[in-house]
Amino acid sequence: MRTGGQNAHGRKESSAGKTRTLAVYVGPHLAFTKFSEAIGATPYKIVSRVQKTQPLPLKGASYVQSVLSIPKGYDVYFAENCYYYPVAARKLGLIGGKIVNVCASGLYYDLANGRHGAFERNLLISLAKEVDLFVLEGKYVGGLLKRMGVEKPMCLSYTYVSPERYPVLKKMEPQLESKEVTIIATNDYLYKGVDIVLEAMKIVCAKDPQARLNLVLGNIDQRKIRHLLFPAVRISYEAMPALSSASLYVHPARGDTFPMGPLEAMLGGIPTIVSEQTGTCEVVEKVKKEYVIPLNAQVLAERILEYFGMSPSERQKLSARFRQAALPFNEKQQVSFFKREYEKAMRKIMG
Repeated sequence: MRTGGQNAHGRKESSAGKTRTLAVYVGPHLAFTKFSEAIGATPYKIVSRVQKTQPLPLKGASYVQSVLSIPKGYDVYFAENCYYYPVAARKLGLIGGKIVNVCASGLYYDLANGRHGAFERNLLISLAKEVDLFVLEGKYVGGLLKRMGVEKPMCLSYTYVSPERYPVLKKMEPQLESKEVTIIATNDYLYKGVDIVLEAMKIVCAKDPQARLNLVLGNIDQRKIRHLLFPAVRISYEAMPALSSASLYVHPARGDTFPMGPLEAMLGGIPTIVSEQTGTCEVVEKVKKEYVIPLNAQVLAERILEYFGMSPSERQKLSARFRQAALPFNEKQQVSFFKREYEKAMRKIMG
């Protein structure tokens, strides 16, 4: 694949007259797919991806295989969290071009808080410092990068509620008179703060026996948290029924970049409490700053009980404000926002 020369602005172009971009992913997330399409990127999935649970020698073998597989000849490598593949390929002289990384996972929290071994952590941070542009899914993750000493160009983007669920949630009538609290947790129950929610709900139920928790586990094995459960907890694997019967949503996550669950709850008119380590705190605090809390079960319990003590009219007003705050998080607005911010940032680094 031969690339062409420079355009009038000094930007490298392909022979077709535009920047050639490869979207490198291991998922992909819905928003990443649409963002990639918006900039005309060619999709490329990493097949031999590194897994958290792999022993170090196997991780190394998978990593080398993935690095060697990165296609050559692109001007931009647009990665979904997995910057460490194209960065290594460029350091080895296998590819050229700019490397852009979309930050939308718990990787950055893990790195900033030492949840990897020293060798792996140092390697991943070192490679992150070689990225040319970070696309931040919300402001929170930018702070994590800076804590790691990664000072590179950055621009913002936001995920959004899927087009299928958006109109359903927008019209949903929340059950604000109920005593049901919901959390949607997938992949890692510690990451989502499920243990904090369960501890808080024990405190709540001791004061209000009618309280119930809807725990949507997604792909989490129920056996991993069986020892934490009690009768007031209802296990579910479907988000919509758990949201439709709830009057309150909670998400005291540890480093959740910009999760979908709180956005869906807010769009459904369900007041939402999140931790200060949940990226959607920047949306929640605009509605009610007291609903952004530390990672503390006692504080969460107090907020839940305070909410249960509100009058119906107070709950209705709060519900309307949360729904209003979530309205911009639809595909059209957020893809447009991403494209505008991305193109602005790329003009600076491609010159």
